[in-house]
Amino acid sequence: MTERCYFETEFTKYSNDLRKTWRVIRSLINTSNPEKGIGTLRIDGVEVTDPTIMADKFNNYFTGLAQSLVDKLPSSSTPFDNYLNSPRPNSFAVIPTTSTELISITLSLNSTHSAGLDEIDPSIMRSIIEDVAIPLSNIFNCSLSTGIVPSALKLAKVVPIFKQGSHEDITNYRPISILPYFSKILEKLMYNRLYDFVTKMKILYPSQHGFQAGHSTSMALLSIQDNISSVIDNNKFSVGIFLDIAKAFDTVDHSILLAKLENIGIRGQNLCWFKSYLTNRQQLVVCQGRLSKLRLIKFGVPQGSILGPLLFLLFINDLPNASSLVDFILFADDSNVFVSHKNYEELFQLVNQELKKITDWFKSNKLSLNLNKTSYILFCSHRKKIPSRQGIVRVDNFLIPQVISVKFLGVHLDQHLTWNNHIAQIASKISKNTGILSRVAYLLPTRVRLNLYYSLVHPFLSYCNMVWASNYDFRLKRLILLQKRAVRIIAGPCSQLSTTQMFHNFKILKLDQLKTTQICEFMFKYRSLALPSIFDGYFHSTSEFHRYEVRSASNYRGIPIRTNSRKFSIKYAGPIIWNSLPLQLRNAHSFLLFKKQLRSHLVSQVT
Repeated sequence: MTERCYFETEFTKYSNDLRKTWRVIRSLINTSNPEKGIGTLRIDGVEVTDPTIMADKFNNYFTGLAQSLVDKLPSSSTPFDNYLNSPRPNSFAVIPTTSTELISITLSLNSTHSAGLDEIDPSIMRSIIEDVAIPLSNIFNCSLSTGIVPSALKLAKVVPIFKQGSHEDITNYRPISILPYFSKILEKLMYNRLYDFVTKMKILYPSQHGFQAGHSTSMALLSIQDNISSVIDNNKFSVGIFLDIAKAFDTVDHSILLAKLENIGIRGQNLCWFKSYLTNRQQLVVCQGRLSKLRLIKFGVPQGSILGPLLFLLFINDLPNASSLVDFILFADDSNVFVSHKNYEELFQLVNQELKKITDWFKSNKLSLNLNKTSYILFCSHRKKIPSRQGIVRVDNFLIPQVISVKFLGVHLDQHLTWNNHIAQIASKISKNTGILSRVAYLLPTRVRLNLYYSLVHPFLSYCNMVWASNYDFRLKRLILLQKRAVRIIAGPCSQLSTTQMFHNFKILKLDQLKTTQICEFMFKYRSLALPSIFDGYFHSTSEFHRYEVRSASNYRGIPIRTNSRKFSIKYAGPIIWNSLPLQLRNAHSFLLFKKQLRSHLVSQVT
C-alpha cells in the first residue's frame, strides 16, 4: 500500500513533465537510465578525462564548426543580393517599452531553474519582477534608442547534450545554450516588434511553416500531401528533394543577414541594434561543473534565443526566388522542393536544371548542404509504370540517392502516400509503451493510468493525425487494436465492460475521431479566416454556386477526384466531414467553444 501511494504521488507530481515521468517509470520497472555523464572524450586518438580540458575541447569544436564549414564552401559567381526583392519603402520603427509590458513578458516566459552566467534563477525573477520593472524598462529603452546591446547580455553558457553513437566522440554532442535571463526579456521586446512588422508587411514566404503563430508541422505536411496527391490524381510524376542544411542556424553570415534586414526595412539605429546584438557574442561550455574559457562566436544566430529563429526565417526567406518552376515547402531549415511533370525523362532534366539554381543560392548565402543526408523520392501512383532506368539527381558531382521513404517533421513519407512506414513506426512505439503501461498498472489507480495513457500513447496517435490517418481501415487496424489494448489496461483486468463503453467512460477519442477532430478544427479556422494565407481558396462554399438561399449554404464542396490518394486529402475529405457536423456546432462563436462542443459531440457518438 505504501509503495502504491508513493508512485501515485510521483506520477501525479510529474504529470506535465514527460522526462521525469520516464524516470519514475524506469525506477518502477528496474531499468537503467540511459542518461550518462561525460566521463571521457577521445580527441585525435588521445583520451581526455579532465573536465576543464573537455570543456575547452567542446567549446573549440562548437565555435569552430561554422568556420570549418564556411571554409569548405565553393565560391559563387552570383552575389547573394541578386536573389533579394526590391528594398521595401516602409521602415521598421521601435516603440519604447513600459513596466507593464515587461511584467507581462516575464510572466509569459517558461518558469525554470536554469540560470545562465548571470546566475539569475528565472523562477525567482518572476516573483520579484514588479519591484524592478520600472528601472529595467529604462535600461531596455536605452538599449533600443541607442542601438547598443549590453555585452553582459551576449554571454552564453553551453551544455553539451549527447545525441547518439559513442559517448567519447565529440561530434555526437549538440550544444544547448543558456542565455542571461534579462537578455531573454530584451529579445522578447524586440521580437514582438519585429514579428508584428514582418506579419503586417507580409514579408515571410507563405509556405514557410516554421516558428510562426498559426503555422504548424501538420500544415507543412498537409501542403505536401495536397501537392503530391494532386500530382498523382493528374497521372504525373513528382520528385521531392529533401535538402539537409549543415548546422543551418550556426553558420548564418552576419553581414548577409544585416543586409537582408536592411532590405526589408530595418534601417538606421534599429539596424545598429541588430548589428550590436549579433557581433561580439561569446560563449563558454560547462562540463561536470567546470567552465571553459570564453570564445568569440563569429557566425550564426544565437542558439536558445528568442530572436534567433525569426532572424533565420528572414535569412532564408529569399530561397524561393532561386527558382520559379519548383514548389518550396519550408519548415525553418527543413527545405523541401517538389517538381512535377508527366514525362519521366523531362522531369529529371527539369529537376537537375532547377536544383543547380537552388544550390547556387546556398553557395551565394554561405550555407552548406549536407549532401550525405539529402535524398529524393519519386512520387507517383502505385499503378503508374516507372521506366526501368533510374532517374539521376545530381548536385555538382554528387549523386543524390533515391529513397522510397523519408522522415520529415517526425512523419514518414513514402512514394505512394500510403503512410505504411509511419504507421509501422508509431505502432512499434505504442506497442512498447502499452507494455510498460501494463507492467506498472497494478500499482496505480485508474486516474494515474489515464494520465500515463495521455503521456505514452496519445501523442503518437494524435501527432499530425489528419494527414496520415486519412487512410484505409486495414492500414490502421494495428493502431486501432493497440489503442483498445491501452484502454483495457486503464480499465483494469477486472472490468467486464466492452471497449466501446470504456472509450465512452474515459472520454477517450478513438483513432478516427482524432482525425475528425483535427480536420474539423482546421475547417473551423478556415471558416474563421484564421489560417495562414497559403490556405486561402482551399475550399468553396455551396453559396458560391447558387444565387438563391439554400439550407446547405454554409456547407463546403469537395474537389473532383480520380484516385484514392486525392480522396484522402483534406480538400476532399474536409468538406465531407465538416458538412456532417450539426449546424449549431459549426456556428460556434469561438474556437475554444467549438473545440469543447466538438469533443462532447464526438464522445457522445462513441460506438
